[in-house]
Amino acid sequence: MLYKYIIVLLLFCAGAQSQAQKKQNKFKDALRASLIVTSDFSYEFKKEGLQKSEIILKPEFLYKLNRNSKFVLKGQLYTELNDNLENGFPEENTVSDFSKRLFIGDRTNLELREFFFYTNIKNKLRLTIGKQQIVWGETDGLKLLDVVNPQNFREFILDDFEDSRIPLWSLKAEFDIKNVGVQLIWIPDNTYHITQEFDAPFFTKNLFQLPPEDISTVINETKKPKRFIADSDIGFKLSAFTKGWDVSLNYFYYYDDLPVFYNTLQITETNTPYIVISPKFERQHLIGGTFNKVFGSSTFRGEIAYIFNQNFSSTNPTAIHNIEFGNIFKSAIGIDYIKGENIISAQLFSDIITDNISPYNRNLFETNMSLKLSREMLNDTFSAEILWVQNTNHGDGYIKPQMSYWVNTNTQLILGSSLFYGNKNYLFGQFKDRSRASLGMRWGI
Repeated sequence: MLYKYIIVLLLFCAGAQSQAQKKQNKFKDALRASLIVTSDFSYEFKKEGLQKSEIILKPEFLYKLNRNSKFVLKGQLYTELNDNLENGFPEENTVSDFSKRLFIGDRTNLELREFFFYTNIKNKLRLTIGKQQIVWGETDGLKLLDVVNPQNFREFILDDFEDSRIPLWSLKAEFDIKNVGVQLIWIPDNTYHITQEFDAPFFTKNLFQLPPEDISTVINETKKPKRFIADSDIGFKLSAFTKGWDVSLNYFYYYDDLPVFYNTLQITETNTPYIVISPKFERQHLIGGTFNKVFGSSTFRGEIAYIFNQNFSSTNPTAIHNIEFGNIFKSAIGIDYIKGENIISAQLFSDIITDNISPYNRNLFETNMSLKLSREMLNDTFSAEILWVQNTNHGDGYIKPQMSYWVNTNTQLILGSSLFYGNKNYLFGQFKDRSRASLGMRWGI
C-alpha cells in the first residue's frame, strides 16, 4: 500500500511543478526586456577640449497582462565623465518631487523616464496612465506644437527631442466619435523646463536683459504652482482624415514652462538702487492644429498655433516690472520629397506677435527656415544627413551634419558635428563658441 501513496505524492509534486513551470513560462512570455547603451564624446573647437563625455544606459521593460493591457517601464542611468553640461548638483527647482532625478555624486544620475499602464477597453477607449511623453507636432529642428512635455536644455536644442523631453505623470484618454479621433489629456505634474546655470555651456543668456553693471541684483525664489488639481494642465486633440488630408485641432491650457522674470527697482536705506527679480510661472492658452497630405513622392505638411497672453521681456521703459504680454501666432509649413533612398525636407517657421509691444532681443515678426537632406546607403547600413536652421531676421543659425553606420544588428557608430554661427546677441549666434564635433556609439540587446 505504501507504494501507492508514494506514487500519488510523486504525481502531485509533478503536477505542482508543471503548474509552476507553466506560470514561469507564462511570465517569461509576457515580459519583454531590452537595454540600450549609448555614448557620446564631443570636442569643442573654441576651448580645444571635451564639451561632453556621456554614457547612458536605457533599460526598458514591457509586461503584457493580456492582448489589450500592458505595463511599460523605461529607466535611465546617465553619467557625464567631465561634469561640464550640468556642473555640480542641479537643484531642479522647476521639477516636481515625483519627477526628480536621483543623483549619485555630481556626475551620475538615475531617472525613471517612463512608467505607465496602457489598456484598450473593448476597442472603444484607450487609456494611458502614468509617467509618459505626449507628442504633438512633427517639425524638425525647432518645436511648435510640441509643448505638452517640458524640456531639459542641457544641450540647448541639439539633443534628440525624445531624450530632451521631460516625461510627466499624466492621464491620456483616446476614443473615436464616428470618424473623429479624440485625445484628452490631464497633467497634474508641476514640472517645467530645466534651464542651465549662468556658467553652463548652453545657458540661453540672450533671453534675459542684464541689469546695468553698477546696480546689484537680488533674485527671489521662483514662484511655482503647487496645487494638485487647480494647477493641472489640461488639453485635447481632435484628429480626422478627410479627402486625403490628415488634420488635427489642438487645445492646451497650461503653465508656460519658462517663468516670467518680473523686475522691480528698489532703494536701500542708504539710497543705493538695486533690482529685485521675482520669477513666476504664468498660465497660457494655446489653440492650434496640424495638416498634411501626400502628393505623389512629396508630403505637404504644416502646423499652426495661437498662444494667448505670452510674456515677453520688454525694452519699453514704461512696461510694468519690465514685462509686456501679447498674443502670438506661430506657423510652420514644410514639404518632404522622397526619391529612392534620398529625402529632402524644407520648412518655414513664422512667429508673429499680434500686439504692439517692444519685446527684448526680437522682432514682432520672426522667421526661421530649415533644410534637411538625408540618404540611406549600403543596404541601409550607412546613412548621412545634414540639418540647416537659420533665422532670417538676424542671420544666425546652426548646421548639424551627421553620419551613422550599423556595424552589426546591435551596434551603430555615429559621427557628427554642430556648428553655430551669427551675432552673439541672438538665439543661435550666442553659441558660436560652442561649435563641436561628436563621436558616439549605440548598442542594444
